[in-house]
Amino acid sequence: MENKRIEIDPFRMRIITMMVPICLMLLISLFFSILINNEKRLLTLAARLEQVETTLTEIAADLELVREVFDEAQKIKSHIEQRSKIHPEQATEVTYALLYCAAAKQLNPYLLLAIAETESSFYRHAVGGVGERGLVQVRYGTFKMMMKTGDFNHWRDTLEAGANYMVYLLNRFKGNTILALAGYNAGPNRTRERLMAIGSPYVKKVERNYARIVRNNESVASFYGRDLISSGWSSNV
Repeated sequence: MENKRIEIDPFRMRIITMMVPICLMLLISLFFSILINNEKRLLTLAARLEQVETTLTEIAADLELVREVFDEAQKIKSHIEQRSKIHPEQATEVTYALLYCAAAKQLNPYLLLAIAETESSFYRHAVGGVGERGLVQVRYGTFKMMMKTGDFNHWRDTLEAGANYMVYLLNRFKGNTILALAGYNAGPNRTRERLMAIGSPYVKKVERNYARIVRNNESVASFYGRDLISSGWSSNV
């Protein structure tokens, strides 16, 4: 049997010889392109995962804050319902108004609660003998001094004015809650002896109400203080 010799066209051979490196270069380029694209995708995915982790951490912190606020609200609402005959819906509204106002002014919410109980027994629209109004019984002159805007007939505005007044008094008396409460009741522009002589009965009422609030709440007592001397601020400063 005769063997046939296959002859390759020299021109085609040159073409093949030229194409092989080009094809190799293209394959190598494609390979590195895929690697680079995959690396970019991995970096993008890592960045997205980091964003998701940050978001989840923030959500967890928010949920923890919500839980803390809810726990505080339950304690305050429970006390209001035990010590007052107002409607449960009003108790809820008063609870969150007190919490919000105390947080905004960095006041001890349970001190504000004790003042509201002493002043109005938690009746939002209470009116005093000389025209004081609201949960914490604010006079018109005090309201105008403490509020740039607002409605003296709206209980939320008088609550804010009263909280502002307590902040002013706590600053004035260097954090001494006893003197601040005496000033809240009797007016701060007196000698210390005269201030305590007039304000002492009021301070004792608030003190009894505050003691009743913290008596069965160990967490409240440990964080805000068992007595009134330095329990005005929310951070115990």
